[in-house]
Amino acid sequence: MRKIVRMNKKLTSKQKQVLSTIIDLIQKLGHEPTLEQVRSALDYTSTSSVQRHTDSLKELGYLSKSRGLSLPDTDQTVQIPLVGNVACGAPLLAIENIEAYIPYDSTGLRGNSDDYFFLRAVGDSMDATNVNGKTIDDGDYVLVKKQDYPDFGKRIVALIGENATIKRLKRGDGHIILEPESNNPANKPIYVFEEISVQGVAEDVIKKGFND
Repeated sequence: MRKIVRMNKKLTSKQKQVLSTIIDLIQKLGHEPTLEQVRSALDYTSTSSVQRHTDSLKELGYLSKSRGLSLPDTDQTVQIPLVGNVACGAPLLAIENIEAYIPYDSTGLRGNSDDYFFLRAVGDSMDATNVNGKTIDDGDYVLVKKQDYPDFGKRIVALIGENATIKRLKRGDGHIILEPESNNPANKPIYVFEEISVQGVAEDVIKKGFND
């Protein structure tokens, strides 16, 4: 069972910062960091300030209650950030704000885990797609590999103005097409006659309810 390391209202901004730093250091070092390494990364003046926050994180269940600074139930997985919603329908603002960390098998990644993030799908415009053998349904978590150039034929995450959407990218005559892959005929292609900002390519899907 996967367990999401959630960043919710129980945490203060300082606690969120400390937890994010510990997760980043675990991924970079390949093992749990020391208090001194966390202190240095945060530019704190003393380790006692770090320990005060880590003790609270342990009590809240965000860190293991062992002597070190490890995540609960850690194994060979890496922690990938969940950074908001993405529309599978009408475009929806994607908030670049880490909501949680989702564990993922590192053997399924192409490259460094820092090149990946998760987005939560909203809508049904990709419910007939095939991403790693899976559809994208409302509430699913979509694993995205960061990429800033168009890759025609791929299912991409694109920003149009301030709106983000996931669609299959196709080339038109003087324009590009963001094509839905849906069982719902109400979902129509989006025709774009200007540049779009590509955020990445969808590589996998974790179905909603996996953490139940």
